[in-house]
Amino acid sequence: MTLHIILENIGGIDKVGLDFKKGKNLIKAPNATGKSSLVRGIELLNLPQERIENKRYYLNFFATKGRVQLKQEGKKVCERIFKAKTASKVSVEGPPFHPEGQKVNLFTLATPDNELIAAITAGKKLENLLTQYSDVRYYSFLISYLKSRLANLKKDLRIYLMYESDIDNMQQEHSQLEDALETTKIERETLPEINMEEIQSYSELESRYHKLSKEVLTLQNKIETASDIIKLNMARNRDTKATIKSMEEEIKNFMIEHPSVDQEIARIADEIKDYRRYLDEVKNEKNETEKSIKEVRNWISLSQRMPDLRKCIVCGRPYTEKHAKTREDKLLVEDSHLSKRVRELEFQIDDAERRKEDLEVLIHKIKNDNQIRISKAKQEIRRLQKEITEKKKEIESSEKKYVQKESELKILEKSIDQGRADSIKLINELDAKIQRILGKIEQLDKQIEEKSKRIDQIDQVQSEFNFYGAIQAYLEEREKIVKLGVIENFNHQIKKVYQLMAYRDFEDIRINPNFKLIVKRKRKGKLIDQPIESLSDSERITIALIVMLAGREEYLSNYPLFVLDKVTLDYDPSRLLMILDYLSLREVPYILVTLAQSIEDSSGHLEVEHLGVEA
Repeated sequence: MTLHIILENIGGIDKVGLDFKKGKNLIKAPNATGKSSLVRGIELLNLPQERIENKRYYLNFFATKGRVQLKQEGKKVCERIFKAKTASKVSVEGPPFHPEGQKVNLFTLATPDNELIAAITAGKKLENLLTQYSDVRYYSFLISYLKSRLANLKKDLRIYLMYESDIDNMQQEHSQLEDALETTKIERETLPEINMEEIQSYSELESRYHKLSKEVLTLQNKIETASDIIKLNMARNRDTKATIKSMEEEIKNFMIEHPSVDQEIARIADEIKDYRRYLDEVKNEKNETEKSIKEVRNWISLSQRMPDLRKCIVCGRPYTEKHAKTREDKLLVEDSHLSKRVRELEFQIDDAERRKEDLEVLIHKIKNDNQIRISKAKQEIRRLQKEITEKKKEIESSEKKYVQKESELKILEKSIDQGRADSIKLINELDAKIQRILGKIEQLDKQIEEKSKRIDQIDQVQSEFNFYGAIQAYLEEREKIVKLGVIENFNHQIKKVYQLMAYRDFEDIRINPNFKLIVKRKRKGKLIDQPIESLSDSERITIALIVMLAGREEYLSNYPLFVLDKVTLDYDPSRLLMILDYLSLREVPYILVTLAQSIEDSSGHLEVEHLGVEA
């Protein structure tokens, strides 16, 4: 089978079409004639749109539009068109060749820019690179969210503990006011009552003094009550603002920690579309295979009765029942593979839809629910602020009346009997004091009731805190297990790759629980750990390629290409042959290796040499 790649305006290439046969393909050309541009074209076939939009430099400098097309046996399987939007941005048309292009490039394109090769040769930890395509990323995402949620619940618990302290203080004040009320009532009961007959017997001035004295004290109570309401509303305002700040902080922290959650949802939606498209293609292919099986079986049945059928209707060569049975067996194997692929794609669709739904629920809860709560809290602040303004106006008006009536009262006080005036004033003051204390007790009862209602939620918040804490602990434990599973799987694949390559420089290569690559070597009869940084360049590259190939086995065993570009320039031929022989042994369909050629020995253009015979 032939793979045909067409590049237009990619890197230094204006337009080129290259054929690759199954097996090893050597891409030969002098430097700066398009080898790396070809590799970039393969990279562009796979990369998701968000990873391409900043790669304007991948296009030909003098062009505003580029194209990469992939054909197999003359049939187009993928085409992507790239258009320059700005000096650094590019847009993409067409779906990628593989739905997880970033993973493909990490494990199948061995180039100097490959992140995995760079990390291994520098001796860095491999955790992020090896776990980003496993379930670890979802555990990490949820754990990060839970940490943020727990931090906010802890703030809520601190606020409720402050409320408990406030209620204790208010209850003490409530008790003191009740004692003062009881004392004032006893003092008031020792004084004679002022009845209507007594008031009528007063002179006009005394009666007026009594009435004015009550009005002054009523105004004083009104001012104090309004002041208490203002204090209460200001306290409510502070609490509500603290709640808003906590919710806004939660949203802010969430968006800082997960800036790409919207893009992730959109990416998964695109992933689901691609999976569905692939599923339809596989189902169509399966239907055609089943149709072919049926036709072969019909032919076998008819050929037993009609000997004239035992010739190929196209070429006329003999076509026996044995040929038909062989054909049937091949079709049945192909049908079995297609059935397996259908099941895999259906599982991938279900998994992607679940992940998308989880993210949508999460972002809805964090952003939408909190925004609604913030909106309601802001409305409450506006209502309280309006009431505070009205009460301030009420105090201002009452204070003016109070000053005026207090002045009138002092003038009247000089005109009546002092003993009678003192008696009236004391009675009215005690009555006003009782009303004032009752008003304060009423306000305290409201505050205690309001804060007690909020404190009633402390058990719920504490339960939620404990619940999320338990989930976080469980997820962290699961994350560790899944990470260990990733390490175990990679170590298994590394061992298999290493053994199949027949490469014997090291006793063992493995990833430790901290995602550091460990190399064991025999030295004077002892097994020692040797740091990656201490190895030669070619040894480090070899180990990086082994891990790459292990990743390919783990994640992308069916991907048809493996590319070696520049990273093996300093290799000795025997080591390169080990890698190529391994790839052939694993039946990687198309192996592409770039090779710099002298200008004298080349045509000056890209040339493909097919090593070995196509299967």
